[in-house]
Amino acid sequence: MRIPVGIRRFRRNSTEHRRLPFPASRNSRAVQVTGATFFDDVATFPCERWRELEIYRPRVLVGPATELQRLAELVEIGTVDMSSVDCAVFVLTACGGKPVSDVLRVVFWQAFGVPVYELLVDGEGILLARECELQEGWHPQPYATFSVTDNELIVQALRKKARRTGLAGNIETAACPCGRPGARLLDIEALASREAQRELAATA
Repeated sequence: MRIPVGIRRFRRNSTEHRRLPFPASRNSRAVQVTGATFFDDVATFPCERWRELEIYRPRVLVGPATELQRLAELVEIGTVDMSSVDCAVFVLTACGGKPVSDVLRVVFWQAFGVPVYELLVDGEGILLARECELQEGWHPQPYATFSVTDNELIVQALRKKARRTGLAGNIETAACPCGRPGARLLDIEALASREAQRELAATA
């Protein structure tokens, strides 16, 4: 099958923080449905090229929730055929952003029919944590260390200074049901959301 002109191919010098995690692999054709490039081994399709997705036939979709939601709407009305997607959808959540809601997960499931996993990235597109295969929280990447300060998750990665994430959450050190070792991030939500809940509880 002829691959459309302009599709970036896998870079052999890709590093861990630029690769998609499980269940994607180099053998699973994946696309980023956004103009920005987050992963070196994934072709990039900005919205003006989404009609070409039917020719490329991706098995994995990657992108921010807003773009994936727009694509899901096109799939639902039959404008774009995404029946080739049979592996996973990865939702990119940036530090300071709002984690994907349960309602939106259902929307993606209904549109694409595959599991939905969330990935936490920083402002430079570096992968910091990924949702567990069993959806039992987020697993930090080996090069990312998380801590909690004033109810906010703080991350230090790749020899850079510790940074705020804008997210509230807990750090669990007990073994994960998936068998993956190390800490997990649980009960993750936008920091503003948790603060608002506490204010409501205090006035109840």
